[in-house]
Amino acid sequence: MIRIHHITSILLIGSLLACSGSKPMAKKAAKLDEAGMYAEAADMYMNSLQRKSTNVDAKIGLKKTGQQVLDDKLGAFFKAVSMGNDNGASVDAFRSAKAYQERVQRMGVVLDIPDHYGLDYERVKGEYLMELYQEGQSLLEKQDFAGAEVAFAKIAKLEPGYKDASSLQSLAYLEPLYRAAKDDLKAGRYRKAYDELDRIVQKDPSYKDAEAMRKEAVAKGQYSVAVLPFTSSDRRNDVASKVQAYTMTALTRTGDPFLRIVDRENMDRILEEQRLGMSGVVDEQTAVRVGNLMGAQAVLMGTLIDHREVPGQLRRSTKDGYESYRVQKVNPESGEKYYETRYKPVKYSEFFQENKVYLSFSVRLVSLETGEVLMSKVVEREAEDHTYYASYDGNKDALFPAKNGLVDPNDRARRELRSLMTASREVKSIPTLTNELYNSTSEAMARAIQEDLQKRLP
Repeated sequence: MIRIHHITSILLIGSLLACSGSKPMAKKAAKLDEAGMYAEAADMYMNSLQRKSTNVDAKIGLKKTGQQVLDDKLGAFFKAVSMGNDNGASVDAFRSAKAYQERVQRMGVVLDIPDHYGLDYERVKGEYLMELYQEGQSLLEKQDFAGAEVAFAKIAKLEPGYKDASSLQSLAYLEPLYRAAKDDLKAGRYRKAYDELDRIVQKDPSYKDAEAMRKEAVAKGQYSVAVLPFTSSDRRNDVASKVQAYTMTALTRTGDPFLRIVDRENMDRILEEQRLGMSGVVDEQTAVRVGNLMGAQAVLMGTLIDHREVPGQLRRSTKDGYESYRVQKVNPESGEKYYETRYKPVKYSEFFQENKVYLSFSVRLVSLETGEVLMSKVVEREAEDHTYYASYDGNKDALFPAKNGLVDPNDRARRELRSLMTASREVKSIPTLTNELYNSTSEAMARAIQEDLQKRLP
């Protein structure tokens, strides 16, 4: 059941918040304080100081009400200490009080915590740190690493340099990772083991033999791929070669430690065997032998299906518009001069140009050990850029668009025309778009290969 005082508090706060904005927030806080709602008043004084840090009335009010709030928090600390059965609760209570004091101090108001509270806190904190340390050690002995890490983390928060708690916290974090990595490495889950070991090495490079195990995971799980010269169905071997070069770069940029690109020397030897394959000489046994000899487990083959460059011509169209100008007039009755805005019909030009490039590529990853097609993908990409702008030889600031043979006074229409006047007149060239397309196509192929590798290597 809601207490009457609580209902009254809610109604009072609501009425104050609904007051006219002309009343200073500090005055609203004073009314809350008068009603005995000093905690709510302190919050409102702080809000007032956040808006204006030099508000003297708010500082005076916060000094009084804030100290009352702080005293309540210190009372909670004293009660927890007196009960003496939960050092953790006592520590949390004092830290809450200290945090409030610091928050108010940032507003330029100093609140007081008597020295004896600090002395009691240091005593209780020392007892609590010892409890946590012993708890953490006990949990480590039971190999409850997660629980131990929590205990030592609490110590680090309270007193970072406490005994060897930091080292023990690292142990609680690293040891379960190390054990999991060891099991994964033994079970052939090389990528998972690598990720776990990498987390260990990042935190502590010298932890046991984690670095050596990480290298072992890579050595056992690494997959070697030879990128064969890409071909073209329409004799555009120059394009195919460029895409191949981009693809090799993209594969290297993946940073996947388990993906290795075969060097040039081994590539030439693989190509020799691949030519035999095209003539029908290589059988499954030969493919296995090739894989063993060359150190490559798969070859990547690509074929250019389509490549079109569509350079656009700059198209110009003449548009009707109006240019405003002012004419000086004289009031015949008063003789006063004034200006009248008039519009004269004019012509301005709009220009449009668009360049496009299309690229379609087929890529296959074939196992040299089994002859199986591990991955087959067609990558289709398009790159385009255009420019659309307007030009006028007269006063651009006075130019208005036309609508149905009349001046179009619509603000939006005029903003659009002004935007066209200042729009870029540059369009990306065909070679620039082509290079962008090579890059995006090769990135897509590299991602597909990496995704396939991640599926095969857990």
